[in-house]
Amino acid sequence: MAWWQRKIVALLHDPPDKVLDIPTHKNRADVLMQFALRGLPNVPPTGVPEAAWVDAAKRADSVAAAADRVNFPEGLRAPCDLVIHPLSAQKMPLTTADPEKSSKAQAQVTEVLSQQITDPQKRFLSLWRSLQDELAQHEPNVPWDLLPADSRIPDHSLLSHARVASAFANCLPNPATLIFTIGPVQSFIATARKTRDLWMGSFLLSYLTWHAIKVVAEQLGPDHVLFPSLIGQPLVDLWLHEKGVLKDKPMPDKLRLATLPNRFFAVVPADQAEKLAKEAEKAVRDEWHRLAKKVWNELCSKVANFAKARPIWDRQLAQFPEIYWAIYRWDATPQGIAERFKDLTGSEQFTEWLKHTKGAYEHNQGSVYAACYELTERALGARKALRDFDDRNEPASKCSLCGERQVLSDLTEEFPRNWREQEKIFWKEVAKAFSGDVDAEGKECLCAICAIKRFVVKSVFKDELGIPHEFPSTDSIAAATFVEALFEQWHKAKDLVGDLLNEIGKQHNWSSIASVGMGIPKLERKAKALDNEAQKLMELDGEWLFAESYDPERIQWSHGIKVSEEVVQRLREEVLRKLYEIARPNDYYAVLFMDGDHMGKWLSGTHEGFPTFAELLHPQARQQLEQQPNWQTVLQTKRLMSPSLHASISEALANFALNGVPYVVEKLHCGRLVYAGGDDVLALLPLKDALSVARKLRALFSGEAKRQPDGEIFVEFGSQQWTGWLDWKGRKLLTMGNRATASIGIVIAHRLHPLRDVIRQGREAEEDAKERYGRNAICVRWLKRSGEQVQMGARFFYPDHCVEDTLQLLLDFAQLVQSTKISRGFATDLMRESFTLAGLSKEAQEAELRRLLKRRSNLSDEQINDWAKKLARLAAALDTHAAKHADPYDLTHPQKGIVELAKWLTFLRFLTGGGE
Repeated sequence: MAWWQRKIVALLHDPPDKVLDIPTHKNRADVLMQFALRGLPNVPPTGVPEAAWVDAAKRADSVAAAADRVNFPEGLRAPCDLVIHPLSAQKMPLTTADPEKSSKAQAQVTEVLSQQITDPQKRFLSLWRSLQDELAQHEPNVPWDLLPADSRIPDHSLLSHARVASAFANCLPNPATLIFTIGPVQSFIATARKTRDLWMGSFLLSYLTWHAIKVVAEQLGPDHVLFPSLIGQPLVDLWLHEKGVLKDKPMPDKLRLATLPNRFFAVVPADQAEKLAKEAEKAVRDEWHRLAKKVWNELCSKVANFAKARPIWDRQLAQFPEIYWAIYRWDATPQGIAERFKDLTGSEQFTEWLKHTKGAYEHNQGSVYAACYELTERALGARKALRDFDDRNEPASKCSLCGERQVLSDLTEEFPRNWREQEKIFWKEVAKAFSGDVDAEGKECLCAICAIKRFVVKSVFKDELGIPHEFPSTDSIAAATFVEALFEQWHKAKDLVGDLLNEIGKQHNWSSIASVGMGIPKLERKAKALDNEAQKLMELDGEWLFAESYDPERIQWSHGIKVSEEVVQRLREEVLRKLYEIARPNDYYAVLFMDGDHMGKWLSGTHEGFPTFAELLHPQARQQLEQQPNWQTVLQTKRLMSPSLHASISEALANFALNGVPYVVEKLHCGRLVYAGGDDVLALLPLKDALSVARKLRALFSGEAKRQPDGEIFVEFGSQQWTGWLDWKGRKLLTMGNRATASIGIVIAHRLHPLRDVIRQGREAEEDAKERYGRNAICVRWLKRSGEQVQMGARFFYPDHCVEDTLQLLLDFAQLVQSTKISRGFATDLMRESFTLAGLSKEAQEAELRRLLKRRSNLSDEQINDWAKKLARLAAALDTHAAKHADPYDLTHPQKGIVELAKWLTFLRFLTGGGE
């Protein structure tokens, strides 16, 4: 009965401003607890907690503190005047704050949040979710989310530590750690013919993961999930809104984002661990079957014979998702955990750690938290190695999306001779009932799992979550730059666009044509600022803006609409031709994949960039410990993984996914985000935006950027001005810091290129950025309509070659080509000569670059010399990736630096030429 009351006491065992006035912090904590407990069951009117709850909070604090910090010797002190980034050891001064004002703010906010809710669970959830935000709003002069839990090692906040303590409060003395995963990931997402399939595959994994997490959040509390961060997650906030904890419901543009990864890590009571894992698994499968039932009912209600596909449907439904989980029940003592780790790994790391860190307190289980995490991960790896193999008999034709499972049809086990034709007839009936969702000619036939991906957003999520079912097609993404140019010259384009819309409206049912729309957030905002005509243009799919689309057979195939040759010719020749005099649409678009480098090592605390304890200590604390010989080993030891470090990584990734990525992709640029699950990003972009977006995302990931007053993102890699926190709308957002890197793969493809192949090649480009170009790199695959493929790559910066920002250098060069200060023929000349130049010295290459620039530009001599040096340095840097035994004329592999440079400049010529 007192589960949530104990958690409240543990959450407020220290006031958030403890470090501002340590001598009085216990009294302030008592006041907060009493405000937070008043009116709850089993609590006296004064709000004074039971002694047992206080004791439980003290034990939880002890374990959380042991996990988060070093067991310092008695008497070690340090002032609270700075914070240190937990992953990069960057230091940031801490602004001074008035303890009296902060104390009053805490009491007032705690009282308001508590007295609004009388249910113990809801009151805890309100404090867990809203305390930090309400404090910041009530007293903005106090850096609440930065105030450290311990000024001696100020790399984690007290609020973060308090959430860990509240999780441990009901887990002791027998805690366990649980890792839960859902899959498959890449294959499930990549099976797509429409961009909507791509988005919904990502969203479904995120959505189902939340249903697993919700079991833990409902029964134990969301604080028990240490990774990923749940604070601010749209689906979590929707749950809190439905429970009456949060007043406002998340906006649809937030809810549609897939921002949760496919796994979570939690600390739970050992005696409940297995039950929780099984219930989480059941919750995922139950929700999957609920979604499937909704889709099934929708299909059966509109397609007469669809119910005959039931045997195939039921058989395939059980094939997804794959679920794996592992539990490690902690040994009773830290020595026992260290010995178990030694037995399983052969390493005495934690046995030695316990010997070297004898300080003011006795060690407890939290002292070896890192060992517990590693043991849980190893258990999961062992479970995954025991794959579940099912006898899957999938006869007849295979699904158009996945190519693995039998298509849904009314066939029996004894197939007639014309079974292929029968399947096609079956899906033609589906296409009639769901115009625009399935190929009208019956060429697209789906299995059960892929059918759910295709139809679930309209059948379920549109009504239940309020998210729009539209997702921009590749045509819309490719045409986005064209529409933006029309909006910028709307005074010229408005009448012509009106003629186009009127002609289309005369011929066809507008509602059937406008069922998808462009779905580009930035353009939708611009259209609303213009007029109704602009907004009506946004209701069209981008396909209608390409002259090649105006073919009677194509229109009937795509939309099931019959139209005469005379009409399409009039639209093509009289309307579009005039619009093309203002601007022209681009036939190419970009797909961007981004992935953090070595994220598994960051999460396990084994990354080579992990700071040592010495780097994370306050300078005064470090100076005191350096004078003690027995602490030298500890000071040089890498920071051990801790709950607050997990929380910091999770918070940094959530900040990136929920704030930085959507802002760059959908507000600054005309792209559309498919998913942003922490370090993992997939976005669709117009051709011209690809490199600029890649550069900004990479900088925001490591906090080497800032948001300027005009909204643009200023990037400066390697600058000393960065702290690892982003200034974002008056807040300090934690990032991964400048020791963390990410790699990006980009595919440039024609809008009609098969999407599944584009996704496959994008994954390969991302992998090449990591493996061929050495991580912290970008790799671009350019798929020409002719079938030729060109690949180029580079690291984001090369300090050893004085290349501080590779993409900015390339974008600056592109700007010169765009403004005709450098001729487009320069790239052609360099490409032609590059294979010969590859055998010459760097000085000779620079001299030839200088000669070509004089011939192909109108730059000054000084500018020519400057650019020749810049390009020669970049060529030398790119030479470090050259494949030793690659075919010199195979442009899909890293070449000699000067050849790789020529490929980049040829691509920039294509980029600035509008895809020509």
